[in-house]
Amino acid sequence: MLGTGSSASLSAGTDLNHPGPLLVDWLALPARLFGGGAGLALGIALLNGLAVIGIAVVAYRRGGPLLTTVAMAIATGLCWAMGSELLFEPWQPHSLLLPFLCFLMLVWSLTCGDLVVLPWAAGVGSFILQTHLSYGLLVPVLGAWAVLGLLVVLHRHRRRDPGSWPGLRRRALRAAAVTGLVLAVCWAQPLVEQFTSDGPGNLTRLARIRDPAFGTIGYGRGARILATVVSVPPWWLRPSFSNAIKGWQVPSPGLAAASLSLLAVVLAACAWDARRRGDREAVHGVATAAVALVGGLATAGRVPFGNFGIPAGQYRWLWPLAAFVSFAIVATLVRRLARGPVRSAVLVGAFVVATVVITALNLPTSDQGTAAQTESFPAVRDLGHQMATLEDEGTLLVRISASFESPYGTAVMAELQRRGIPFVVDDAALVRQLGPARRFTGSNAQALLLVVTGDATGVAPRGARRVAMVQGIGAQEQLELSTLETRIEEYVAEGRVRVNRRGQAALERLVTARGGSSGQVGDRERVLTPREVAGLGEAGFLVADDGWRQRFQRYADLHDRRDDDTVTLFLKPLGTGMNAAERRRGGSLTLGRLSAGGARAAAQGWARGGAFSGTAAG
Repeated sequence: MLGTGSSASLSAGTDLNHPGPLLVDWLALPARLFGGGAGLALGIALLNGLAVIGIAVVAYRRGGPLLTTVAMAIATGLCWAMGSELLFEPWQPHSLLLPFLCFLMLVWSLTCGDLVVLPWAAGVGSFILQTHLSYGLLVPVLGAWAVLGLLVVLHRHRRRDPGSWPGLRRRALRAAAVTGLVLAVCWAQPLVEQFTSDGPGNLTRLARIRDPAFGTIGYGRGARILATVVSVPPWWLRPSFSNAIKGWQVPSPGLAAASLSLLAVVLAACAWDARRRGDREAVHGVATAAVALVGGLATAGRVPFGNFGIPAGQYRWLWPLAAFVSFAIVATLVRRLARGPVRSAVLVGAFVVATVVITALNLPTSDQGTAAQTESFPAVRDLGHQMATLEDEGTLLVRISASFESPYGTAVMAELQRRGIPFVVDDAALVRQLGPARRFTGSNAQALLLVVTGDATGVAPRGARRVAMVQGIGAQEQLELSTLETRIEEYVAEGRVRVNRRGQAALERLVTARGGSSGQVGDRERVLTPREVAGLGEAGFLVADDGWRQRFQRYADLHDRRDDDTVTLFLKPLGTGMNAAERRRGGSLTLGRLSAGGARAAAQGWARGGAFSGTAAG
């Protein structure tokens, strides 16, 4: 009755789910008909296709062929920014981009007095709000703006044309009744869970969130993040989309303020010109874009820091928001230029050509940041083939001793399900994700299956045997990694580690988070591991010559590949070498320190004022 488990649980300090299961409901039928993998891909592709159709229909209702072609050029531009692979990816931050653009179009149409789209806006808005918490402020703000705009239009119509008011009022009441029914259906499942759950319901848990453990981004940095996509080149196009995952570089405060101010001037000029010409659709489009920007700024500042600094997935709504702002500006301009049928036909043709060209550009396979790590696919397939040995082991208690974003834990559980191997879990977040039928009760499993990545893959826990393993790097690269590690250890022992001014705060947080003493300059550096030194080097915080920078980079690359692509499954009969407490919790596994990639990301996050738990499992 809920959406999937949310990574906001990490910063909130309590288990949270996204508000509702509408995305899961949507995907249930295709997953059943075509299987989990193909069904999810087809379901998301269909969802995105319907969103694009909805955008076209709304644009046609507001401005005929001209605005339809403008909207299609903008929508295909957003598709190109996402890249072809994201058009069928089921990760919520990506699967909601085109539906959110459709929702913005519906809000705009409602402010113009379009009663027909009211139930559709309620359904699409509920779908988005339930599916991901990052829309928790945006959707209500835009929904309130849509209703306010609709009421204003109805009031004006009643005042200007009293004779037609009774008929319009009946239509409004019918639309309101249908909308109420849509909302009741959409929110029935979360409300049932809220009032029947053991303890506080999920909606109560969400309402109680106050101060995230790691703090929030803040409105100053939030405005800079907003500007990165809406007002600073390359705006919302493909380079900015992929850069947000690879390493988000936000503009300076001055550049952000100047670009946002210029955007505000452009929107004001468009609104003034459209109002002077009596273009109601353009005025409402620009006003909706302005409200969306204000809601976007409020949302950007309230996003909590992730474990590794700015969580790019929490900001994916920026791209459809920025695309709609562009649509509002372009629509105002073209409606000003389209004076007469000839000019209008020329503009329609130009936007048709643009749509076709952009669509063709998106035909080649392009991964602009899928949640599924493509480099892990061979390892996942190999691991799945080796899991045939588990078919006669009874019910397994699965424990995933890896970071929550690791692809292997989910892949292992999916393979167990595909093979019909029963399994349970005892992690509270996984129980909320998989449902109470998967809960470990202390006696409903015969063996413990440990999913281990990175450093801990080389040593089997006491009483366990290895049943599957995939190596991320070969023997030659492992030897190179060991050699580099020895050299970096010597570098640290000799006291040669020096950080620049930007790295001072990151180093302080790094040592403190690991339980070390800040001490004097030089003492702090000597407690660093080679992986952490490499992470600081990649973050640009070390003072070192080019030769050492290359060694740090190579070491980090090799270590990332070993950590990310090396995975081992250990099987341990429950009760072997365990006391009663360990049997209840299914055993435990202690991992090593940060990987190079983790140290790099942590250092970048610390430099921005974030925090990190200090363990690989974090």
